[in-house]
Amino acid sequence: MRSFILGLVILLLGQSALAQSDAPHPALEAYGELPRVRHMAMSPDGETVAFVYRQNGSDVIATLDIATKAITPRLSVDNIATRNIWFADGKHLILSVSDTKDLYGYKGSFEYSESFSLNLDTNKSQQLLRATRDIYPAQAGLGKIVGVDSEAGQALMPAYMLRQSNRSGIPEFDLLKVDLDSGFGKGFKSGTPYTIDWFVDPKGTVLAREEYNNSTNMYRIYSDLSDGRGPIYEEQASLPPFNLIGVKPDRSALIFVSDADENEGFDAMFELGMDSEITGPVLAREGSDMESVFRDKNRIVEGIRYAGPSPSYFFYDEALNKDVQALVDRFEGGSVEIVSHSRDWNRILVSVFNSYGVNKYVVLDRKSGELIGLMDDRDEIPVEAVGQVLAISYPARDGLNIPAILTLPAGVSSADLANLPMVVMPHGGPAAYDAVTFDWMAQYFANRGYLVLQPNFRGSDGYGREFLHAGHGEWGAKMQDDVSDGVAAMIAEGLVDPARVCIVGASYGGYSALAGGAFTPDLYKCVVAVAPVSDLPRMISDEASNYGSRHWAVDYWKELIGDPKSPTVNLDAISPANSAAAFKAPVLLIHGNKDTVVPISQSEGMQRALEKAGKSVKFIRLDGEDHWLSDGATRIETLRAMSDFVEANIGAR
Repeated sequence: MRSFILGLVILLLGQSALAQSDAPHPALEAYGELPRVRHMAMSPDGETVAFVYRQNGSDVIATLDIATKAITPRLSVDNIATRNIWFADGKHLILSVSDTKDLYGYKGSFEYSESFSLNLDTNKSQQLLRATRDIYPAQAGLGKIVGVDSEAGQALMPAYMLRQSNRSGIPEFDLLKVDLDSGFGKGFKSGTPYTIDWFVDPKGTVLAREEYNNSTNMYRIYSDLSDGRGPIYEEQASLPPFNLIGVKPDRSALIFVSDADENEGFDAMFELGMDSEITGPVLAREGSDMESVFRDKNRIVEGIRYAGPSPSYFFYDEALNKDVQALVDRFEGGSVEIVSHSRDWNRILVSVFNSYGVNKYVVLDRKSGELIGLMDDRDEIPVEAVGQVLAISYPARDGLNIPAILTLPAGVSSADLANLPMVVMPHGGPAAYDAVTFDWMAQYFANRGYLVLQPNFRGSDGYGREFLHAGHGEWGAKMQDDVSDGVAAMIAEGLVDPARVCIVGASYGGYSALAGGAFTPDLYKCVVAVAPVSDLPRMISDEASNYGSRHWAVDYWKELIGDPKSPTVNLDAISPANSAAAFKAPVLLIHGNKDTVVPISQSEGMQRALEKAGKSVKFIRLDGEDHWLSDGATRIETLRAMSDFVEANIGAR
């Protein structure tokens, strides 16, 4: 029986004015190359935006004058991975970057983050915390900034310090004030070895200091705003019990995110008062997880973004809330993502995707009501080449409703929407979700004639605690069934040719791709796994070796996957590397040798297992690449290898 939602896909497509029999096919590089515009940020006065500008395979930091549209190149950043940029004040731009490091005397590689300040008056850049005394050398998060003193031109940055006066030899997580022009830091607030985060105003008031002791599993919060010197909150837990995210505007309470029962199993904001009382949920939205918050530079909470196929919002300021909702309503059926804003929120920079075109950057001027178009994130993909993106759902075999994103082949007509080849793309995480947006990989395959299904299987984030926790202990089991059931639903609808289905995924999605090949070998004609986990006991063992067996990160993975020491858990049975003999479909493995999230040994082990079993496998090692395919050249190489492999095994439309 045809489901209502999938039947609606046919109806919507039949009504679409853009459905055409032929669509242009831009070069593969137009999809695989990094977007020409990334990490857009608006200046405090709302007159300028800054961004990473991709030209001819190279990255530069550039600024754009909103009034004249003039672009000014500022700084080449081609030799580093830029993760974010933002304005510290009117003339200083902050660049958050990372690189994979191996440090003599310390075990393994780690993703080393740092921040640079770019003075827009002089175009000179400076590494922050540069040459600051007593910095502990082996720490990954050295670029974190938790606040700004704009008047003094200083950033507030936490760092592990090992001072000469510290006889214990255990570094302490202190807070420093760092000059934005010289990069030098000086002591501001002293922490402890168990401090994990700071919330501080520029004058030195500690709004909150979080602690978590991995040995005792004790979590505590301290604040200068409380009457006593003791913690305003403490709890013993195997993981930090909630996520402290900011401070209420009137400083009467701290704001944290929790999935407590009071919100019927959905993530929501709660308030922790200085009297230790917890109230909430506050600003909860029925049936929606709270995904993130909008905060000023010193982490005062201003509003909320809710999860869902398309984002929605709420702000404390009623007029702002009304204007943002009106903007979202203008692009009904699409997606409006707030990217940045002026200090007073009178100008808001958004990225808009409405299923017909790439992501477009637009500025809303709230005073005039004008929408000011800036630029597209890709300039070589015309509207006609973009496949329509729809949020759908289908029932799992146990009756659970599984949300999903379906991308239709570009230019398909309703008459052609049958018996298509399909690429199934389970997402990474697994505590993440796919939404309505321009997904470069999905859009490439859709442009080449494939239907693309992105299932938000149980264990995905964004759909409430019950849905998220339903995935715990279900790797290779019910989580994988949800993916398989999505394939079955598309076949039952007559949309897909069952003999022409491939599964493609990265990170956890790579595990799911391998699990599909191992545990449902008749379902797929090819398997592509990028940076996959293939051996679960080894992954947990590696995490314990890197962090220590008592670290909360190890507890997290044991809760998510299962404890290998439990008599009821058999991680070997759900590790694809141990089921290589079951594979029927050929396998393509792709992995960066600088991956610090999933070590390349996971792909190497899978390759050996498949070769030993006499199976068809190809392994591509990406030299210098990390877990996220951050390099444009290797991303193109990856997409080309995937495209050739999929087409060789299931053809194209």
